[in-house]
Amino acid sequence: MIVMSKRSTLAAGIFIIVCALGACPIAASALQLVELHHADSLVGRTLPTGEAIRELSGSVHFTQGNVRVWCDRAIQHLVKNEFDLIGRVRVIRDTVTLTSTIGHYYGATKQAYAEQGVQLKTPNVTLLADRGTYYTDERRAFFTQNVHIIDSATTIDCDEMTYYENERKSIANARVKIVNAGNNATMYGGHLEHFDETHYSNMTIEPSMVQIDTSAKGEIDTLTIRSTVMESYDDSTKRVIATDSVTIERAELAARAGSVRYSRNEDRIEMNRKPIVWYDRHQVTGDTISIFLVKRRLEHAVVRGHAFALSESDSAFPHRFNQLTGRLLTLRFTDNKLSTAVVEQNAVSLYFLYDGAVANGVNKTSGDYISMSFKDGKPDIIRILKGIEGMYYPEPMIERNDQAFNLDGFVLRTDRPRTGTTAKRSGR
Repeated sequence: MIVMSKRSTLAAGIFIIVCALGACPIAASALQLVELHHADSLVGRTLPTGEAIRELSGSVHFTQGNVRVWCDRAIQHLVKNEFDLIGRVRVIRDTVTLTSTIGHYYGATKQAYAEQGVQLKTPNVTLLADRGTYYTDERRAFFTQNVHIIDSATTIDCDEMTYYENERKSIANARVKIVNAGNNATMYGGHLEHFDETHYSNMTIEPSMVQIDTSAKGEIDTLTIRSTVMESYDDSTKRVIATDSVTIERAELAARAGSVRYSRNEDRIEMNRKPIVWYDRHQVTGDTISIFLVKRRLEHAVVRGHAFALSESDSAFPHRFNQLTGRLLTLRFTDNKLSTAVVEQNAVSLYFLYDGAVANGVNKTSGDYISMSFKDGKPDIIRILKGIEGMYYPEPMIERNDQAFNLDGFVLRTDRPRTGTTAKRSGR
């Protein structure tokens, strides 16, 4: 048995470790040797299994090339060229520091494993987890269980994370959440690739984005976007691009589209690929739909190409819908209520008439320009300019076949997204 006191010289300590490693086949290779720089005591012994070990205790410090290790106590497995690390573990390679309560160091591969209060700190990010492995030569870290990463602009939580130091790239899996505190926006999903330097994130596996704001009345106003793939750019553009089976939910607003681009700087949502928007009792479709917000409040929407808007005419007549169609449709909102609708180019309107609670036929009108103002969600004042043509159909003509008077392009959709489906589907 060899005992090394605190008063032993540094050279003697290095000599003992190097000699011990020299007796091992794995240490006799071209690998860098482990050098002991300090320990209050060193005890060598043989386990009942025949394995030779060295027990080091008291401010243990050793190095292997550019890797430096500190701990309160260490057990060196000579044949394996491995160390069990106990108490105030600290592994440093250049500007990267791994700390924990318990760890293990593999001399053959120069990798460090840590558990209990694990932290990896680099000049650009900080990773926290219950368990983690740092591959010092590869400059790569793999963390599991309660993983939390903090970088220059965001924080990420997940079940497991791989971090590539040179690329400043994080790959997260399972119950992923990425938060940008600057705009109250949070993304969820099952798989994330995030690049800290460019502030770009790509989320897949049921991704969703939730942005929480406070309305003018002090109420919580939440915007939720879901899709198959979601990309976030937190650089100067501050935008989110969602593609494939996109849905949007916000208060009275809901939408579906094949692709959505949300510019947080401009408070603008652009929808393409068969977009459809529901707002209160209104349904709007077109080739493209752009929604403009002011201080996160809906101000107006622009529909281009095959624009079509419909709304319930009266709750007592559920099959009758007021309709507007044309090439360009602009909707304006006041206090989150539809106030005006303007349709241009091949404009056609269809609106049902009522005398109190009694149905009184339908008006069909066309022109180059139609402006319709709304009161309590129903048409109030209608203005038509140029090329005006109109037809009134009395109630006896339509009462048994009112749907036959719908305009070309009329399609009533019943797949409106409903609040709460995100949490139910993803388990959050």
